[in-house]
Amino acid sequence: MSNLLREFNSFGEVQILNEGKSGGPMKIRGLFSEAEKVNGNKRVYSKKLLERECQKLGTMISERRLVGELDHPTSEVVSLSNASHLITGLKFEGNQIIGEAEVLNTPSGKVLQELLKSGVQVGISSRATGTLEQDMHEDCYRVQDNLKMITWDMVSDPSCQGAFPTLKENMLHEKRDPIIQELDHHKQERIYITALKNSLRENK
Repeated sequence: MSNLLREFNSFGEVQILNEGKSGGPMKIRGLFSEAEKVNGNKRVYSKKLLERECQKLGTMISERRLVGELDHPTSEVVSLSNASHLITGLKFEGNQIIGEAEVLNTPSGKVLQELLKSGVQVGISSRATGTLEQDMHEDCYRVQDNLKMITWDMVSDPSCQGAFPTLKENMLHEKRDPIIQELDHHKQERIYITALKNSLRENK
């Protein structure tokens, strides 16, 4: 049975290519995924698998259908009501997938725009389904051939957000149940995003 696989990438902040001041959309670029490296969840994605999945998503990109959400969705289905950005390009640079996206003028997209304009460091989280096989020698889990990449979502980076002191603490205690850590992560992040949305509505 395939599981929902989410990976948070905090290797570097999202780069703003175009702020959209001339009427066009805000465009951003960043590190979406990295192959052949043990990530924070002790998972390893082979470059062969990621290349295959990027190729499969090529049609959706060309048809402008590959959208992502703001925050950490818990479903395999992308919710258009929470869409914040449209992924417009994926390319490999070595073992890294560098992606580009347009930030949408949806409610979630406007929140993302304000975060980026304010200098808030935003992370990128991949969303996929698949199974894992434990590698005892490398102390990691290798993602198997049934990997299906869904999209990449924009999330706040707990390593640089003072609003999430508990997240920093959780990351230091490796013996803590990883499921509990993830639930705490989602809860704190949703509180932050909800508060920001409410603040933007009040300022209109």
